[in-house]
Amino acid sequence: MKFFTHDITVGGITVPLHGYIPDPLGYGANQDNRPAIIVFPGGGYEGLTCWETEPIALKYAAEGICAFLLMYSYAPVRFPIPQLQAFLAIRYVREHAKEYGINPNNIATTGYSAGGHLSASTGVLWNKPEFWTYCEPYDPLNDVGMEMYRPNKLVLSYAVLKSDTEYHHHGSFENLLGDRITDDALLSLVACDKQVDDNTPPAFLWHTAEDDLVHVRNSIDFAGELAKRGIPAELHIYPHGGHGLGLGTCVTSDVRCNEPLDIADWFERSVRFVYDESMIKA
Repeated sequence: MKFFTHDITVGGITVPLHGYIPDPLGYGANQDNRPAIIVFPGGGYEGLTCWETEPIALKYAAEGICAFLLMYSYAPVRFPIPQLQAFLAIRYVREHAKEYGINPNNIATTGYSAGGHLSASTGVLWNKPEFWTYCEPYDPLNDVGMEMYRPNKLVLSYAVLKSDTEYHHHGSFENLLGDRITDDALLSLVACDKQVDDNTPPAFLWHTAEDDLVHVRNSIDFAGELAKRGIPAELHIYPHGGHGLGLGTCVTSDVRCNEPLDIADWFERSVRFVYDESMIKA
């Protein structure tokens, strides 16, 4: 495996993008045209949850997927800097796709809780002029076509997706927006379910019905908006389990190594979703 770190800088703030590139196996299919995935850990935009960082990236790399891990900024750093960092990560992966043996048209982002909001943001804000207006003080990155920043797929785990209903996670948006949380237009802009359009990429979502921190309606409503537009969506709602379960194994959860949680099968399902090229727009 090739491991490296690339610096992402926005507004004078630099964060690392770690790369985990599996060695070509020689006998595997499409070794020079592999999928990639960029991991955004959770943490409520006030930190980064350790069990949603390298354990996730390495697990995808073990499946032959070129994995990247963005240690994005959080409070007191505010919107839109984390979003711009995420878009620059996508651009870096796409611009270096040939070097790493990546299919530039099969780049996914994945996020957990607030990291799921960041992942979904890349899928719904990449083509929104209102978003790029907020970015003008930070170099809006528009020296290339906006398609450079569009992820091809989203993998959203117990994601924060609603910002302005009783189902929202207030703390995440308080940390992301700061004093601007009272700005209704901005709050609507960062409501990922409201920003879904015909150019939003396909998404894989999973949640638990018992999640008492981020309501399951976040995933249900986002998937519903995709379905309205005929965009492929795979949604799994598990009846039991709380929030922030990660892989659902002893690596990321308080369980015995031979007794993974019922939700643990989400990962293998997501691997199939990431590899599936039938959903990619021509």
